[in-house]
Amino acid sequence: MKKLLTLLAIVGMTFSAQAQVSLADKIAEAGTDWLIGSWQAETDDGTTLTLAYSWVIKDRVVAAHFKSSDNESYSLIAVNPDTGEIEQIGYDSRGRKSKGAWGPKGEMPMVKLESKSDSGETQGFAVAFRKIDQNNIEAQIFQLDASGEVGDFSAFSLDFKRNKATKK
Repeated sequence: MKKLLTLLAIVGMTFSAQAQVSLADKIAEAGTDWLIGSWQAETDDGTTLTLAYSWVIKDRVVAAHFKSSDNESYSLIAVNPDTGEIEQIGYDSRGRKSKGAWGPKGEMPMVKLESKSDSGETQGFAVAFRKIDQNNIEAQIFQLDASGEVGDFSAFSLDFKRNKATKK
């Protein structure tokens, strides 16, 4: 009986040692840790947009929070244990559910999102991020074609500045 328990313990340790790659590992591998933080942009019409990415479960889950004058959304980003892909799922103040996948667009990290309203209306777009420097990024917004593929050129872009950390 002791031998059986010892064998089961060894097998269990072997499986736990082969844990999947974490989101932190994937972010480090891609060199995109600069995106974590709080960002703010202003549109041509003066609307302020805020976007924040923060760790909510160490090395495993990032929360995304987007806010504009007429909409707010919260999403979670993590590695799907079945596929190894980085996925995002969230909800917004208009009742829309969004889901998406992260991957590269050239040298930029990009999220391709599809959202569905409570009335069944579906829309999709993609956002790729380019690091300008430590305190500035560009968000390039891409339209999707009829088959859901990301276009070659962005429809428009926004420059975001890093929000300064507030002292408590």
